[in-house]
Amino acid sequence: MYRRLGNIRLVTFDLYDTLYTPREPVEKTYAEPLLRHGIKVDKQKLLKSLSHTVKHMREYYPNYGYGLMNSREWWRQVVDVTWKSVGVSKAKLGHNRMLTAREELIDKFNSAEGYRMFDEVPRVLKYLQQRGIICGVISNMDEAGEKVLCDLGIRSYFDFVLKSITVGIEKPDSRIFDMALNAVSIPSYDTLHVGDSEEMDYHPARRAGMEARIVYRLDDAKQMVAKQPEKYITSLESLINIV
Repeated sequence: MYRRLGNIRLVTFDLYDTLYTPREPVEKTYAEPLLRHGIKVDKQKLLKSLSHTVKHMREYYPNYGYGLMNSREWWRQVVDVTWKSVGVSKAKLGHNRMLTAREELIDKFNSAEGYRMFDEVPRVLKYLQQRGIICGVISNMDEAGEKVLCDLGIRSYFDFVLKSITVGIEKPDSRIFDMALNAVSIPSYDTLHVGDSEEMDYHPARRAGMEARIVYRLDDAKQMVAKQPEKYITSLESLINIV
């Protein structure tokens, strides 16, 4: 089904929904600190509000507030607006309790406590390492993103982690892919990028001259791969048959 790629010397990965994913539905995680303080909220309204707030913040303060605020303050604003939109306020919860609940939530997503790694990840990374292939990360992430990799025990597999918050460029800007290529001095035609987004991963990687694959884990994954095997894979395990 898959065509093996020749002479791949560098494989780069996205993080979120590629190497790891939230341990539980995010709306449940956002509601838990409130429940501990006796406040119940509609989780579906909470999810809708969170999605709207993150979209708004990314539009007005892109790249986690790069150059304007640190990413923790960015997330504080996300939490405050999200909770407020479902009726949670400092007056209702209490100033100190609200601050504590908010910081607990952010801390959870700043560590492995908030995420689970896909089962195949360590096996695939070890395979690539044994093949002598350089591995890296190219991701739109904040200062805490690398800590999650460390907590999950896989940071050592990566020769570099290119964070948007550090370089000041976010995907889908293909310049962040160019930065990775320049850092390791490997021509783009000997490289592969793997992510979960067509817009953020596949197309910009291809514009940079890299091979690219989308890891697609939804119910119709097999049909997608059958239609476009040179674009989609159902699991990172498929890289063993490609590289």
